[in-house]
Amino acid sequence: MRKQIHDNPIDHGRACALSHGTWRRVGAKLACAGACALMVGQLLLPSVALAAKWVNVGGTQYNKGAGDEAGTWSWDGADDMKLNGYNGAGISAQGNLNIGVTGTNTVTADSLQSAIEVKDGNLAITGEGTLNATAEPQKSRSAVKVECGSLAISGDVTLNATAGTDTIAVSGDGKAGGDVDIRGANVNVTATNKVPHTIGIHTRAGNITINEGADVHVEAEANGGLNAVAVYAENISSEHGGRIAVDNAKLDAAARNANMLSVALYSSGGKDTYLSITNGADVTLVASDSAEVLDGVWMRAQDGVSRVLVENSSLTVRCGDGTGHSRKHGYGIYSQSGSQSAIPRIDIINSNVEVSGNAAAIYAVNQGDAAPCLSIDGGSVVTTPAGGTVRETTGNGLVIGAAGSSTIQDVRTSDEVARSVVISSGDAVEPEPTPQPEPTPAPTPQPGGGSETGTPSVTLTQASSTTAASKPAAKATAAQKSVGTLAATGDNAATAAAALGIAGATVAAAGIAATKRRKR
Repeated sequence: MRKQIHDNPIDHGRACALSHGTWRRVGAKLACAGACALMVGQLLLPSVALAAKWVNVGGTQYNKGAGDEAGTWSWDGADDMKLNGYNGAGISAQGNLNIGVTGTNTVTADSLQSAIEVKDGNLAITGEGTLNATAEPQKSRSAVKVECGSLAISGDVTLNATAGTDTIAVSGDGKAGGDVDIRGANVNVTATNKVPHTIGIHTRAGNITINEGADVHVEAEANGGLNAVAVYAENISSEHGGRIAVDNAKLDAAARNANMLSVALYSSGGKDTYLSITNGADVTLVASDSAEVLDGVWMRAQDGVSRVLVENSSLTVRCGDGTGHSRKHGYGIYSQSGSQSAIPRIDIINSNVEVSGNAAAIYAVNQGDAAPCLSIDGGSVVTTPAGGTVRETTGNGLVIGAAGSSTIQDVRTSDEVARSVVISSGDAVEPEPTPQPEPTPAPTPQPGGGSETGTPSVTLTQASSTTAASKPAAKATAAQKSVGTLAATGDNAATAAAALGIAGATVAAAGIAATKRRKR
């Protein structure tokens, strides 16, 4: 058996493992590869990168510093633009552009461009004001678009972005660019339209990072269209992209009303994909209504490691009603790898997680020979279902199910599969305080030595990077809800991937390190 839960080792030949493959270059590069390569590492240092060659404000292009008489916008002729009460048509630039926001500003896309668009450069949005970026859904334009560059949103700025699809769209070449980095800001993203693909935040060959207390809300409303994805990170090459990270921040993401596919968080790629929720993060995911593929989170690696890590945080996933399979595909948290050697894994460490899925709540599956890993550790315990544990499935999978040791034959129909799971973070076990010597008797009584409390001792999984677990900051008690869902299964993966137009590159992955397994 290939499973790990709680503290008792399981003596079986196949164990959880973390594969470390050798990266290799594959696939065709985008046309903007040269420009993106020049800008690697410049996202947070735009002053030393290439400044904008020109900006276009409201349909007029400026090749040197400019602004309006009212002072609602100004550009210094390089990489610095300021908005203060601007209300007008779209803004675009070539090269790096930093937009400082003061007051309330509204940018509305015309029929030819996105509301805010940067090509061959990085876009940074910061300040203390509000920026409303809107593109009409019927035009299929983005609210914020960066081609061959990265996007950084930071400070106390509030960004409200609304469009029909790819509301925030960022692309790189597979080696540089394509990243979305949200630090401390408030970001509200709405994608709503009846189009083939309705996507809130979409990175192509990039990573999505939400950290430093940021508060992000993403809604993908398909209105009966084909697909709805709230947050989508593509790894189109073997070198960069495919990671979604929420670190000490809040994320609410929902995908609704699609006919074929509704997924809250989706990452796909030729090689590794990775979702990490860490350091007191609070994440709520919803995938709802009548889609045939209805998943909370779908981490899918074609030929690499697919990993989900929830550590010291709270995750709540509502995917379907959790009463049983009713469609082709319905999972709360799903990690899938097609590699012959790289594993899919799910690690939940000292966290509160509540997940529902129509087919299964939590499921890791490998379509090759590598053993998957599903680990619950660091004080976390399954409280629903009672006696819930990790079970093997046919098809080289691991699922949370009812107590038992037999192999589950059909994940989607078996009554032994848990479709609603609650995992609560227990207090780490504290060792007994180290006894202190009593003070030596003396004519004048001396104060005794104070008692010291030992540091909590926690055994972590091999994959964990921390050495001591603490209670998630987002929840005060272990029993409070926190749900996370990753969804996707191999049976309908090819169809859904084709609908989204996913292109991936293959890589060789080798080296599986065995790790201890534990069961309750």
